[in-house]
Amino acid sequence: MARFASKYASRKYMVLLFLIALFAIVLIADFLWAASSSSASSLYWSTNLDLSLQTNAGAAAANNNEQGKKISRAVKDKHLKNLNATFADLPAPQLEWEEMAEAPVPRLDGAAIQIKDLLYVFAGYGTINYVHSHVDIYNFTDNSWIGKFDMPKEMAHSHLGMATDGRHIYIVAGQYGPQCRGPTSRNFVLDTETKKWHDLPPLPFPRYAPATQIWRGRLHVMGGSKEDRHDPALEHWSLLVKDGEALEEEWRTEIPIPRGYCNKPH
Repeated sequence: MARFASKYASRKYMVLLFLIALFAIVLIADFLWAASSSSASSLYWSTNLDLSLQTNAGAAAANNNEQGKKISRAVKDKHLKNLNATFADLPAPQLEWEEMAEAPVPRLDGAAIQIKDLLYVFAGYGTINYVHSHVDIYNFTDNSWIGKFDMPKEMAHSHLGMATDGRHIYIVAGQYGPQCRGPTSRNFVLDTETKKWHDLPPLPFPRYAPATQIWRGRLHVMGGSKEDRHDPALEHWSLLVKDGEALEEEWRTEIPIPRGYCNKPH
């Protein structure tokens, strides 16, 4: 009887252990399934979130780019409205370069002006220590240099102001001599038909490279650099001229220019 009770108790414990083991296996399987589902869900949400962020970022960048283009176009249109038509993007003929006949001498900082089919080229540096004192004439019609003649000895050699009335060439101030010598106030006029020179009244002050133009019968001279080369001049003078002659003995003071430009040494 005691042996039977012991055997029965042993089977009872084995069944209990089996149930406990089975329960543990179920718990472990459930945990693994839950972990797997959570990981897949996290990956899903992470991927969707990344794609959403990328999509939003791309849309924002595209929107900003489009807005930038609109602003750029608006700014460009605003500037074009304020520009003279000369500076706008207007249709223009195709310009092509043609090689001229080689110049008679090397020349730097000379001055040139055209009258009809002739180009008059004045003075300029040959080297830093040598300046030309003559005028060369180029003929556009046959692409050749057709002559030369001397300048007045007192005339500047570079940084000249220059204007023409179609026959006479007015030469104003400029640097006298080579290197970085000082400016002069002396002025001259050339009759291109007779090749004769005449004096004009000197400027109130010497100037390097002044802006020079004839307007309504008056020779206007403005700006340039003062005697030290570094200070821009703002003064504006005019002289009544006709047929290469000065009709006044002194230059008239005009409205000064608002801003000048320094002519620094080379």
